[in-house]
Amino acid sequence: MNHIRTSEIVLSGLDGGNPLAFLAALGATITATAIWPETLIYWQLEVGGWRPVLVNCESDKEVFLQKLHAALKEASMTVFDLDDKLPFAAEKFIAALRASARQCTPSNRREADFLTGMGTDMYPEQEKNKIGVFQDTSLRMVRSGDSNGQGLPAYAKAIRQITKIEHLDQALFQQWDYRDGYFSLRWDPIEDQRYALRWDNPSNSEKKIVIGANSLAIEALQLLPTAPVGTECRTTGFHDEKGRGTFFTWPIWTVKIGINTIRSLLAYPGLHQSELPHEDLSAMGVAAVYRSQRIRPNQYYSNFAPPHPV
Repeated sequence: MNHIRTSEIVLSGLDGGNPLAFLAALGATITATAIWPETLIYWQLEVGGWRPVLVNCESDKEVFLQKLHAALKEASMTVFDLDDKLPFAAEKFIAALRASARQCTPSNRREADFLTGMGTDMYPEQEKNKIGVFQDTSLRMVRSGDSNGQGLPAYAKAIRQITKIEHLDQALFQQWDYRDGYFSLRWDPIEDQRYALRWDNPSNSEKKIVIGANSLAIEALQLLPTAPVGTECRTTGFHDEKGRGTFFTWPIWTVKIGINTIRSLLAYPGLHQSELPHEDLSAMGVAAVYRSQRIRPNQYYSNFAPPHPV
């Protein structure tokens, strides 16, 4: 009997209990799927954490990194050219949505998925009898625009532009050492470095991030769309608990699944219940669920609090 051998590669640098690492795993899967369309992902316990395993792609680490890096560099980032800030003028956003709807196809939905991941055109803010900015994603943790007028779109483009193969290697296969000084997207709980918790003033210190993880995590916006609920924008993966705040919840699964199944799993309502339907989740192959509060230390930015298993 002939057995079909599937190739696997363990992304041992990513810990599924970290929201940035989880988002990076999604981004790696999206990018790998663009190269190897049959790519699947599952998680396994290894070295004290949940590590993502990609299936049906290149198993040689060096070749994998070269092709992944090339695909990231070739991936269109034009949606981030709309504005340096997020959110921006609703009228500009609506025009982009309409243009994307006309051009989108089942095999070419990248721009449409990014736009729905950015925010919703429903119920924009009103400014002096005119339409203001649209409501944007809960994953926008940085200021809408810094002193230079730059926000998440500008940061995303800059991070992607400087991403090298060694950055991906460090993020996917090495222990994170936070040696890269660059823009922070604030998706890693370790980036919550308030003055009261440090010996120095963090505003005067260079931000240290893992460039490769952030570069890949940007791709995950495509799998976490927003939608209007009532008159407010809600982001897939997030929920509000009255009197407690906003939380991001994500699953860890041990069955091999692809992008479309991941998209459905992330939107499963049971993940956001106060008491999870563990039997149902187990039947889906979900082995663990993590939750992190989205905290707002000040008026300018947000952070993820240290996550905990649910």
